[in-house]
Amino acid sequence: MHAEDKKTSAKERIEAIDDENKTISYSLFDGEVDKCYKSLKVTLQVKDKENGGGGLVKWTIEYEKLEENIKGAAPETYLDFAAKVTKDIDAHLLKA
Repeated sequence: MHAEDKKTSAKERIEAIDDENKTISYSLFDGEVDKCYKSLKVTLQVKDKENGGGGLVKWTIEYEKLEENIKGAAPETYLDFAAKVTKDIDAHLLKA
């Protein structure tokens, strides 16, 4: 995982999978995440496009910092990583 141009690592735990709503929620922990956040939860939802030509991906990040003024990766820095994951999922689905 890359955040703010530095490599970092974290573990993830799947919290919920909702096939009907095409949603996966998971929490990140360990590594740099535990140094900055009490909790960091990510939700990925895919919505079908109205014309039937693919889908739209929505990422939601919910977090609670350990301290308000703590230095570390801002949650939005993980969006580049989310974009890469989205592209990888897209490539995988196109092969199927």
